[in-house]
Amino acid sequence: MKNNILFVHYGNDWIRGSENCLLDLIRYCPEHGFEAYLWTNNASLHRYAQSYNINTQIDAFPLLLGWLKPRFHIVGWLNLIIKACRLIKQNKITMVHVNSGAPCQWMILATRLMNIPLVTQLHSAYPARDRITLGLHLSPHTIAVSNYVGQQLSKEGYPLERLSTIHNGIDVSKFVAQAKVDTKEVLGLPQDSFLFATVGSLIYDKGMDRIITAIQSLNMDNANVHLLVVGDGPLRCELERMAKTLYVENKVHFIGVQNNVVGWLKGCDAFVSGSRREAFGLAIAEATLADIPVVAPREGGIPEFIHHGTTGLLYPNHGTAPLTKMMAVVVEHQQFGKQLSRRARKHIAENFNIELSSRKVFQVYKQLLVEHKASVSLWRTFIPLKTYLTKRFFLGGQHG
Repeated sequence: MKNNILFVHYGNDWIRGSENCLLDLIRYCPEHGFEAYLWTNNASLHRYAQSYNINTQIDAFPLLLGWLKPRFHIVGWLNLIIKACRLIKQNKITMVHVNSGAPCQWMILATRLMNIPLVTQLHSAYPARDRITLGLHLSPHTIAVSNYVGQQLSKEGYPLERLSTIHNGIDVSKFVAQAKVDTKEVLGLPQDSFLFATVGSLIYDKGMDRIITAIQSLNMDNANVHLLVVGDGPLRCELERMAKTLYVENKVHFIGVQNNVVGWLKGCDAFVSGSRREAFGLAIAEATLADIPVVAPREGGIPEFIHHGTTGLLYPNHGTAPLTKMMAVVVEHQQFGKQLSRRARKHIAENFNIELSSRKVFQVYKQLLVEHKASVSLWRTFIPLKTYLTKRFFLGGQHG
């Protein structure tokens, strides 16, 4: 018997990490006996789903006590609950997957009213305010994409038996099959130059500014070190000005968003991440499939798949000096870098592939369908409040 599953996704108008992970799950639904339905506020995701004949519906998702106005759109919130119940009934939905924390605010109540199981997949850590207002502790079951994300909930009393850690999976065969780009030739660089690559949105959290500063430092000792920046975002003009100010505009090469990212990386000598915050680090994991060494911060979920000195190099995530030091290591010890890259590629392909991770997720679905219980006590949503207040008022500083 096939189960109909409703995926509810809240996010910005783009297709990036969490959206790609969701699409991978939807792709594997038929293989595991599920038919997928998608409900989202993301126009790009909606259009993509339509192009692949996925059952999809788009609506605005107003949040109560959200960061954007209006913050008290009670009527909009009630309408979401009504729409959710209608979608569940019309499409004979037997399971709901919330792909981010925000839809918990109405889907938990809707699934209780319709008496069907719900699972929440968290792709990032949430501040205490959001954990409370979204009701994350009310979710009957939560899948965290890393131990780092899951520990935030478990420390606040979220029951371990209702928490699963399933790392993001990678479509290994797709990335390995991408044709190698002769990146240095395309950029007009000497073949003996050392070319780092970084991939990500050009936003503050990704720390591209730190990498550019490191490139300046490295070129003081070695004038042949370059950086390829794959991605786009609101800080692109500012980063380009920064490279010019530091006199490395001819060393830093912005190429925007690319469809064959790993193909470009295959033509580089190493990958580097400057992320200030990272719940998992999907782009970093994918970079290992280009068979180049990885330099990344010891941050969030990254140490769960990059092991320092074995499958990559990790640096303390503060300032630029530790980052520069680790980048210098792969420049000066290229044979060691090749050893790291071989082990990393094997490790990711065997332990973080999409077939393995999707199978684990569908096992959670099937277990919940068997063990479904209709209620979780309301008081659990306020569990983070005690931790937040204790740390803020008794320990001092910003927490959550």
